[in-house]
Amino acid sequence: MYFFFVFTTENCIFKVAQKCTRVPNCCLLICQTVTFSKRIADIFQIFKMTSPLRLRIILGEDDARKLILPAGTPVSIEDLCHTVKTSFGLQQDIRLQYQDEDFGNEFMNMSDVSEVKDKGTLKVIFLQSPQEEDARTSQSQATESVSISSADTDDTEPISSSGSSPSSRHWVWPSVFTVPQFSYEAEFELEKANTACANGGTLLNPSPKLKSQILERLAEEIYKFKAYPTDNDLTDVAEALVKKHPCLREQGSFNGCYGWKISLKYKMANLRTKLRGLGCTEVTINSIKNKSGDNRQAAFNVKKPKRAEVNYCPQHPKGETSESLEQERVAILSELTKRNNDSVVSVKMEKTFSYRRQEVLQGQPMVADFKSRWPALFTAREIDKEFLRITTKPLLSTFFAELDQYAPRLMEIFLSKGGTPGKKIRGLMLAISKHDNIHTRRACILKSLCIYLNEDYEKLLKEYLDTDSEAKSCMEQTVMGVYVIQKEGAEPEDDPEDIGVLIEGVEALTDLGNIAQACALLFGLIYCLNLSYPPELKCTFEVLQKILLNLDGQKLSSKAQFLKNKLME
Repeated sequence: MYFFFVFTTENCIFKVAQKCTRVPNCCLLICQTVTFSKRIADIFQIFKMTSPLRLRIILGEDDARKLILPAGTPVSIEDLCHTVKTSFGLQQDIRLQYQDEDFGNEFMNMSDVSEVKDKGTLKVIFLQSPQEEDARTSQSQATESVSISSADTDDTEPISSSGSSPSSRHWVWPSVFTVPQFSYEAEFELEKANTACANGGTLLNPSPKLKSQILERLAEEIYKFKAYPTDNDLTDVAEALVKKHPCLREQGSFNGCYGWKISLKYKMANLRTKLRGLGCTEVTINSIKNKSGDNRQAAFNVKKPKRAEVNYCPQHPKGETSESLEQERVAILSELTKRNNDSVVSVKMEKTFSYRRQEVLQGQPMVADFKSRWPALFTAREIDKEFLRITTKPLLSTFFAELDQYAPRLMEIFLSKGGTPGKKIRGLMLAISKHDNIHTRRACILKSLCIYLNEDYEKLLKEYLDTDSEAKSCMEQTVMGVYVIQKEGAEPEDDPEDIGVLIEGVEALTDLGNIAQACALLFGLIYCLNLSYPPELKCTFEVLQKILLNLDGQKLSSKAQFLKNKLME
């Protein structure tokens, strides 16, 4: 590895200094001339310190998953735990155990990150079950006081606090669906049938009563995660059912469970009909009477999660109405005029979450109007919290952690790109050699990502000079993007005068710290305001959603899947 570099431009030929290793304690520097493309590769070789780390993660009985860390071994156990939680959507506190060779590969508590080996097996120990967490949250509602010192601490807060609806969801759709326990009578009958199936291969023809009990219990379990499960989700449930109870396999079905899948589809539709009659907001929002005149069709413009939203349209908190929550909204406007009042505002924003979501989904307001009604939302702190409420996943910490983790491998992939896109990427990457810091690296990676996916990063990042007289009018015509205003005559390493987010020509956010933060917050606002991805940046936002944040990461477009395959190599 190069000890350090000396850059001297001579017709695109560069001098590289390498420390002499032939003579002990020698301080001689050996210089050699390398080509432009080799210099670029050598510069970024420093980012690839270790090879990818491949781990087998045991989350529970019959639930083991593969985890690849492109950046190698994390620096601490805490970082490893955080990576495991964000990768698999875990919300509970965990600790890890490793297999100790000195004790016959028995699992032992991990005390040092050096105990992690490539292709090793780690076991996740949950410190608190979901039921205990809910109980703890309920007990703390009366006495909980909100004290937050920084945005980073927001990620550790429980999703359900004093203002949350009792029907709020806490978990994303599981990668492996767990079939729930049925009634004692049903379990007894299934146990006998499973034994007969194992002994003689006899399949069970369930009675209407038993089949109804099974479908109702499965529908209840599905609704804990989604009111509108996809076709693939129902397939997962049906396959899990016949795997746990082989006697229920259908002999005439191509996969042994297609009939169960269709029955589940109708059962979920019946459940939604019942809930609509009870006034459940998540389904009444799609009733014909709540649609405008042009959209008065049952299957037209159905409002349902499409980007792995967990709490898409929650119920109001217990005892609250739209009128009482409107009073809370007005109170927030008053609280914003007071100094050092962030904790009070955060509590009220949490309480009015359901009211705000229904306003976004039903009214589809313009951004300027919505910002005037909810100015507290348009801060980095509250966008991060709102995204956590919607997806159960922290935005900024996850975004930066995953971006930094994939950075070495992403730069390798980008620099290997050929043709005109490759030349553009290598030109962008030169900024790192001139001014190497984490903000520059993140910005270069995000720009290069757009180019790699054959999209124009200038559609995402709008750069202006502070003396540009047309900058204001151009910003007002921007539908969605990040703006960067540079001082005229400033050096490349100088900080911009302003960085912000533009939506519908409105400056939604201003005075942000760096480009990567602005891109992350723009992504968060898309979720908060239920906006669509810009068509010209569809692939870029898909990669941010499904690869970096692992939201609905099982279904990828061909471009995103190709990039993910390259990352996992």
